[in-house]
Amino acid sequence: MANTILTADVIAGEALDVLRNNAVMPNLVYRDYSGDFVPGVGETISVRKPATFVANEYAGTLTVQDATEAKDTVTMDKHLDVSFAVTSKEMTMSIEDFSAQFLTPAMQAFLDKVDGYLIAAGVAAAKKTVATSAAVTQANIVAARQAIVQGKAPTTDRNFVFGPQIEADLLSTELFVNAAAAGDTAGLQEASIGRKFGLDCYTDQNCGNAQGTEDDGLVFHKNALALVTRPLELPQGAANASVANYDGFGIRVVYGYDMQTKTDTVSLDMLCGVKALYPELVSVIKRTVAAA
Repeated sequence: MANTILTADVIAGEALDVLRNNAVMPNLVYRDYSGDFVPGVGETISVRKPATFVANEYAGTLTVQDATEAKDTVTMDKHLDVSFAVTSKEMTMSIEDFSAQFLTPAMQAFLDKVDGYLIAAGVAAAKKTVATSAAVTQANIVAARQAIVQGKAPTTDRNFVFGPQIEADLLSTELFVNAAAAGDTAGLQEASIGRKFGLDCYTDQNCGNAQGTEDDGLVFHKNALALVTRPLELPQGAANASVANYDGFGIRVVYGYDMQTKTDTVSLDMLCGVKALYPELVSVIKRTVAAA
């Protein structure tokens, strides 16, 4: 039987792999994840922030710093859902074919939304904005980088993520020709245009507005922004449901069956919230373009 192969467990695990491997912004920010179930949207939870410490001059006695006090609250206000009908024949597909036809597009829809939330949070929180109506230059990037350096960003995990217009600006210069690609997942490797100025540089189409008249370029340290997920409770009335979670990502899969149309409905959803944890570690380049 088809459902003995494409169970909710199998689909949830495959969906999670697709999500993790194709993410850009979610793979570059701090991710907090707990196995504690939450009932639904609107839950406010406490999350642990990446710790910061002060180097004290030792003068005979120790000053013990408590890292557990670095906490913040995040509202889980984003409940994302993609549901689709599948026929009995489609449920007999291999997981690879099912993933290509259904799960990859579904997870891309999730990623576009989450990218948008993180980018908007970064733009709103940025301590410095570098505005330009001309092609982005080295001076623009250096100015944005300077802001996070002054914010005491650690030297590792610094990123520059930008939209298609800024990408075109950068690829039209000698600065980004033959730069070594970065990233440890397929999504990051495909989006990478290399490492420059101590920043790993990635293209993200969600940094540009729909009209193509403005691009945002975020220069940030990983700890500046947080993506927080919690697994949703399994519904009591669903016999075939599963949750897959790993490394700060969580997906719930629930099956339903419509006897009238003789189709299964596969519903994938996730609950998340985003927040700027350290606004001093993010700056933005705003690139405006005259409307065509």
